[in-house]
Amino acid sequence: MNEIFVAGTVVRDSTIVHESAKERYRSPLGAVAAGADVTIGLSVHELHFDRAYLAVFYDGQATEYALTADDDLLRATFTVPDRPCVLWYWFIVRLLDGNTVYYGAEVGNNSGIGKVFPGAPPAFQITVFDRDFTTPDWVKSSVMYQIFPDRFNRGAAETAQEGLAYHHGKGRTDMWLHENWDEQPAYLPAEGRQYYEPLDFFGGDLRGIIRELPRLKDLGISLLYLNPIFEAASNHRYNTADYLKIDPILGTEQDFDELVREAEKLGMRVILDGVFSHTGDDSVYFNRYGRYDGVGAYQSKESPYYRWYRFSEFPDRYDSWWGFDTLPEVDEGCRDWIDFIIENEDSVFNTWLGRGAAGFRLDVADELPDDTIEKMRAAMKKKDGDSFLLGEVWEDATTKQSYNVGRRYALGRGLDSVMNYPFADHTVAFLLGRMNAFDYRRFLVSQNQNYPKEMYFALMNLLSSHDVARIRTVLATGVNAREISREDQAHFAASEEQDRRGAALQRIAAAIQFSLPGVPAVYYGDEVGMTGLLDPFNRQPYTCRDEKMLDHYRELGRIRNENPVLQTGSAIFYSTNGNVLGILRFNLGGADAFGRPATDRAIFMACNPSEQAHRIVIDLRAEKECLTREYMDIFRSLEWRKAVGLTNDETIEIKGGLLDIALPPLRANIYELIWHRDGEA
Repeated sequence: MNEIFVAGTVVRDSTIVHESAKERYRSPLGAVAAGADVTIGLSVHELHFDRAYLAVFYDGQATEYALTADDDLLRATFTVPDRPCVLWYWFIVRLLDGNTVYYGAEVGNNSGIGKVFPGAPPAFQITVFDRDFTTPDWVKSSVMYQIFPDRFNRGAAETAQEGLAYHHGKGRTDMWLHENWDEQPAYLPAEGRQYYEPLDFFGGDLRGIIRELPRLKDLGISLLYLNPIFEAASNHRYNTADYLKIDPILGTEQDFDELVREAEKLGMRVILDGVFSHTGDDSVYFNRYGRYDGVGAYQSKESPYYRWYRFSEFPDRYDSWWGFDTLPEVDEGCRDWIDFIIENEDSVFNTWLGRGAAGFRLDVADELPDDTIEKMRAAMKKKDGDSFLLGEVWEDATTKQSYNVGRRYALGRGLDSVMNYPFADHTVAFLLGRMNAFDYRRFLVSQNQNYPKEMYFALMNLLSSHDVARIRTVLATGVNAREISREDQAHFAASEEQDRRGAALQRIAAAIQFSLPGVPAVYYGDEVGMTGLLDPFNRQPYTCRDEKMLDHYRELGRIRNENPVLQTGSAIFYSTNGNVLGILRFNLGGADAFGRPATDRAIFMACNPSEQAHRIVIDLRAEKECLTREYMDIFRSLEWRKAVGLTNDETIEIKGGLLDIALPPLRANIYELIWHRDGEA
């Protein structure tokens, strides 16, 4: 137990208590709409004090509110600002002897239970979002599949050959095609070159994706996210050459139209990777090598694209993305650029939304100004109110700072969602034993409380991507790929024993992923056990190496899609020892988490990533983080009967509201909880 000494007075955590994720201490729970009233409570007992205050920080200014006695707590109510922002707060308790004690969040946390401090403490967070913020409902119920197009599936061999001929005709003669699908991607500099360049292709194309749509449907997928498909001089295509043209190695605009149509028939949508903070130097817009007929910014100050870029010494000195002169940065405030990309009737956004894309993922969203992202959102929603804007953000998006500016893209006027890399990082830490279940639960609670609900239920909950090592390899070996040379990564492989453990942990990771609010996102090949460290080894051609893993993902997809409670149901989290985690999703009172009509259901996921058997025993009638008093009253009124396995044949009796589950080592199970109400048979 933490305790501090203030002028001879001992103050323990147990004498001053605030739990920001429990409604009796903070109402309403979680992020709040701009202009809302918030009531904050503090428990102080066994401590002689004079006065207590709530200190709230906004735009660097502090406002103190006197806490007054109300039932068993001291409380203060205040109105949050009428515009989106992030507030911070802590407590000040002045003792009778004139000394002061502070109470704030635990170091490294900004939600949950706090601690006493002798001086200014870490603060609790309140996210204030735009009151009109909504995200598409179809996203909240989706299962996503991310595809790196060149490595997924070949539709027609001639497509890549013809596309390469097009690029060769422009002088890009270093681009080449692998003969065999099972070859290793190139990873060393080509002969005569100093650096590795991603110029090798395997010939995956849009028609190859079309052919695989029925299999993806069987997997439970309803949302496809495609890494860049626009013309570019690389296999990853993050150096865009022409935003309005499909790269001919992948196919044609008509192939894209067919992909959208065929996906729609199967209930799937397609979003595209938009790389807008920079272009390629070998592009229609910059045209450094003169490969396009028009006049690019590099060639003349009279170019229609000249104002897109920032030159310090024309033409060879210009701003570029992270210093790579092959990626000249654009000025996202340039009116011409805004018109072309965002706002013109035939803009890039309007063109592809008009062709059936359901939205965009914004590459390096931190490099785009908030004003620009908000313009993108406005244009997209005007074109299609149900379109989806996803951002690449690697940290907590609600508190993200870039270039010393607090970002507001998670507050309701910018992005619909972000890539949830913190989820991937914390899940790996928990499964590898680097974080106990208590701390992992606290992380899950903090995301639940800090993100606006509309964004929280649309978060892209990923485990792997084209930018990080594959989850199977990470969980099998625990290595930090960034500490291993590219040459060593090329020959890196887990042992058979490591791979078996990695597979077991991946099954647990996927069970967590499919049980949480948000969009479970499967990186192509993870569902069949693909391995690999960093680029290009996490981008190898699709190969099925684990049919049992495929069955597992197929089962999780079925359970998720057949149970709307796993899509928009409320969530609470359990860890009754440091090894096991539980996630409870529920609809009660005839409504889901958004108050919309829904069938009452409760589904519970329990997992044990350790090498020993453990039990998780939870009291369904106890006060819990993220559980409102209204729901707590319903929980206590129900006669809980049993838990019926959805991933196994187990049925467990619930006695006195206590659910007791024995979990074997390296196991995750999902159950439906059954109850009776008073008067029911």
